[in-house]
Amino acid sequence: MDALEGLTVLDFTSHIAGPYCTKLLADMGARVIKVERPGGDVSRSLPPFKDDIPGTERAATYQYLNTNKESVVIDLKSPAAQDLVRRLAGMADLIVTASSPAQEERLGLDYQSLSAAGVPVLSITNFGHSGPYRDYRLSDTVLYAMGAEMYSHGLADREPLKLGGTAALLQGGAMAAVAAMGAIHAYENEGTAEEFEVPLFTVQISNIDRRSSSILGYRFSGRIQERPLGASAGIAGGIYPVADGYIELTASAGNYWRRFVEMVDDDALRDPKWENPMIAADPSAKEEADAIVYPWMLSHTRAEVWEAGRKAHAMVAPLNTGLDIWEDENFRQRGVWSEVDHPELGKLPMLGRPYILEESPWRIRSAAPCLGEHTRAVLAEAGLASAEIQRLTAERVVA
Repeated sequence: MDALEGLTVLDFTSHIAGPYCTKLLADMGARVIKVERPGGDVSRSLPPFKDDIPGTERAATYQYLNTNKESVVIDLKSPAAQDLVRRLAGMADLIVTASSPAQEERLGLDYQSLSAAGVPVLSITNFGHSGPYRDYRLSDTVLYAMGAEMYSHGLADREPLKLGGTAALLQGGAMAAVAAMGAIHAYENEGTAEEFEVPLFTVQISNIDRRSSSILGYRFSGRIQERPLGASAGIAGGIYPVADGYIELTASAGNYWRRFVEMVDDDALRDPKWENPMIAADPSAKEEADAIVYPWMLSHTRAEVWEAGRKAHAMVAPLNTGLDIWEDENFRQRGVWSEVDHPELGKLPMLGRPYILEESPWRIRSAAPCLGEHTRAVLAEAGLASAEIQRLTAERVVA
């Protein structure tokens, strides 16, 4: 039996954070009914696409974030949609939304409107339901910039940098899933059908990338975290080119340095002068060390450096590509990769389980749904007659 089997989630989210939250629930067995706007979730238009051919069903981001879900297309801007929302809400144990407060009110997805269903509502917002920022839009870049950590990333003499991709949005979705489990627990054990608000901005300053420690650091010491002067701390460390790519290394003073020296195994680096913490401030010393380290690195492959590092217990790791992870037998055996059978695209590789549940295994039961694939079946289950569904389809309220 799947861990969340028997739980029905009504999902009004789109893009990254909300769909990742509901994906985590769906992949543990919850039934997730995804309500999409006409044209579908915006993630359907995000590259990369299968075989580099754009299409509604071909986006990798959408396929990953929506496994094990059902797709129902409803034009929530239509007055007739409100009755459909109420009917679907009556089927749910949890409702998840991800709109600005103003959008929630316009579309009837605010807690006051949805509370009649008598189930908890998990509301993912950008900045919360109150305050002057309540209806501001948000992106991963905005999260990093306004959340303080972008200021401390990069080098002191260059502009600040953010981490690549959509890490902050995904983290927001993961934390929303934790809140969802709390909402479900309270509902099932205490009958509490309240609103659980998850502001993405609050999530990111509390969780990702040392933001909380950076912010508290100022409150405790009055010091604002700054960007470092160089790419690495100490004589050696950071990203190094090797014969077939790159590795990352930590070789700061103390044991990290000694293990690094054992890995490189060059007597010139065993000179006691390298143990002096102040030597890191000497540019000529850095150049001297680099003259030893770079030739050693470039004469070895990533696998060879990693093997030498493991023998010396040095903190070093290869910079893998997606292909490296795909071909790594360890990850395959551990279930990092799975496979789905899509009705239009055929068999597709898919990232697999993020955790292992011994008695109630995580599994992908179905590929991400085609746009509107379940509209008729779900509306019929909600009590609509075939003729009514036909009329709403003709009027483009549903699709």
